[in-house]
Amino acid sequence: MENNVNTEHILWQSPDHQTEVWMQQISGKTPEEKKEQSRAGYRLLAEMVKTRYGYDFWKETDPIVRTETGKPYLRLHPELFFNISHSGDWIACALGDAPVGLDIQYHREIKVEQTARKICNPEEWKLFQQADTERGKKDVLFQIWTKKESYLKFTGEGIRRELCEISYEECSFYQLTMPDEYSGMICVGK
Repeated sequence: MENNVNTEHILWQSPDHQTEVWMQQISGKTPEEKKEQSRAGYRLLAEMVKTRYGYDFWKETDPIVRTETGKPYLRLHPELFFNISHSGDWIACALGDAPVGLDIQYHREIKVEQTARKICNPEEWKLFQQADTERGKKDVLFQIWTKKESYLKFTGEGIRRELCEISYEECSFYQLTMPDEYSGMICVGK
């Protein structure tokens, strides 16, 4: 497959240029808008695949299927890996030739310390405690959250265990530069 990358769409690109993240702003406040965000995520994926590889998967019957644990993949191109995330008013899609997990999160109102106690392992809790403002603590918490979610999406297992028990294997993490009040992380297989 050829690689015709249009760099104006790229939010992030791996050091080897084989994995990319694209983003698009689309409102997600109402239940109908959230459904549209999900559909828009797959349209963004289709645009990425067509731009990078010259392949239009919408011409297929059932182009996207799922593993037993629910992780989606391209039926006729299992050598390509993707992941889609949406939160607030943004959708993001990662595509590459290595397994990927992607999570973006809008910094919504939550019980910051209570949530941190529930999801952080001892090392993460220490990092959380070092933040000296409430905003700083919230930023650190969402960085930890997006790291965990991106890893679970990378493995395809979803949230099936306590988040504080997650250990990371066979991957690298990259923090995404996001709009204000958002955090994003991509997990890429080694």
